[in-house]
Amino acid sequence: MSGEKISATTQTETSALIKTYDGEGKNVILAMTGTSGAIYGLRILRALLINEFNVDLILSEYASYTMYKECGVDLKPNVIQTLFPEILIMKSTVTFHNNLDLKSDIFTNNFNCYGMIVAPCSMGILAGIANGECKTLMEKSADYAMSYSKPLIIVPRETPVNRIHLSNMINIIESGGKIVPAMPSFEYSPKDFNDLADHISGRVLDILGMNFNPPA
Repeated sequence: MSGEKISATTQTETSALIKTYDGEGKNVILAMTGTSGAIYGLRILRALLINEFNVDLILSEYASYTMYKECGVDLKPNVIQTLFPEILIMKSTVTFHNNLDLKSDIFTNNFNCYGMIVAPCSMGILAGIANGECKTLMEKSADYAMSYSKPLIIVPRETPVNRIHLSNMINIIESGGKIVPAMPSFEYSPKDFNDLADHISGRVLDILGMNFNPPA
């Protein structure tokens, strides 16, 4: 994989990495921070759309920059179908939200959140979530998910970790959240970076799926 260009659009065989779930009609919040590892967020977005979840997407102030720098992707509503051409018929929706919008529709009575994923998650956002700061839409949404016992899955990407990072992760776990570090397995002979990211995507959906219909 040396010198290989990371691409969100390369089509790979992911049936063994991502199981099938019935996501129709279920709203999942996906938050992407600006830390390195944008491909994890992109492939999780793809996995959610393949399983027909409705995705409420929150991008941090630097997420778009990192996504373009690492993956060459300028993520906007009108490019979703181009990014993932293997999704022939879009049966789910992607709604973009401003990370500074603390009056978002996410918190209205008409919105039913079935779970939230933060991937990739910076240690700064992780700290905000762990300490209930609620200064951004990401932090407030995560606080909401934990308050109402909805699945909250954090995919931290930064390394090495220190005692403060680990303490924040423990706070999240003790509050009902799940930590899925971006540590892909190599035992299935991945062909490229997409396969590595899809392995993590599969683990995330497995945790999310525990609260939905069992895998087919």
